[in-house]
Amino acid sequence: LLTDRKTISLPGCFLQMMFFYCLGTCTLFHMAVMSLDRYVAICHPLHYTAIMNNRFCLQLILSCWTVSFLLMFPPTIMTVQLPFCGPNVMNHFYCDASLLLQLSCTDTGLIEELMFVI
Repeated sequence: LLTDRKTISLPGCFLQMMFFYCLGTCTLFHMAVMSLDRYVAICHPLHYTAIMNNRFCLQLILSCWTVSFLLMFPPTIMTVQLPFCGPNVMNHFYCDASLLLQLSCTDTGLIEELMFVI
């Protein structure tokens, strides 16, 4: 956005899409972890420090990152392997999976279902 160049390469588009979906999914898992923290604080106040120690908190955060990456990695890899034909031009400011699937020359039903389930 800071340069005069208004195009993005296909690998850059895939990388942007992977980061966008991975970080968005990670945010949702972080909210779930925060709700677990509040649940333990309210329902088990005397055991809170024993349950929510530093090691457990680190495990929760690392699991958020790991699960979000593992959930978003297969659809991204499947999208990267699709053949693209025609004018690979999108009139948007970021790469979205649905726009990339529209540019593909093959059937993308399986990838669409996988993204819907995730």
